[in-house]
Amino acid sequence: MIRKRIPHQDDPVIYQWVVQLLVPFALETQPDLRVDMATIRKRLKPNVTFVDTGGGRAARGFISLRMAKDKMYIDMLAVDPRWQGKGVGSLLMKHAERTGIVAGYREVNLWVDEANVQAQRFYASKGYEAMHFDAGLRCYFLSKPLQMKSVRY
Repeated sequence: MIRKRIPHQDDPVIYQWVVQLLVPFALETQPDLRVDMATIRKRLKPNVTFVDTGGGRAARGFISLRMAKDKMYIDMLAVDPRWQGKGVGSLLMKHAERTGIVAGYREVNLWVDEANVQAQRFYASKGYEAMHFDAGLRCYFLSKPLQMKSVRY
């Protein structure tokens, strides 16, 4: 089951995943980066964030979406390491893309770290294409047009 984030319930595990799975890549270009619970909550607050629980109570992964004027951005995606490779990330991506289509967006974008080759392969398998490389951030800017047929994995 995918549902909207419940801050008091989900934020501790989201924080754990961000620190464990996402921050190590960011530290390569921002070695002084410090992340705490308040930072994560501030980043999530303007976003629409979904959590996959697989029908149980415990979260298995999350995806956070930033809705801009004419484009939707995937701000963060993380899946519990015990659930990686089992379709949770694909379910979250499909849900995010459908959310974008229903909201009227025609394109979804995201940034992925150059060192995160696993994530690059994952996004490429979902139809995302690199549009730009930012040498300062050492990140690729990926994009995908949104249309209903494009969310079938």
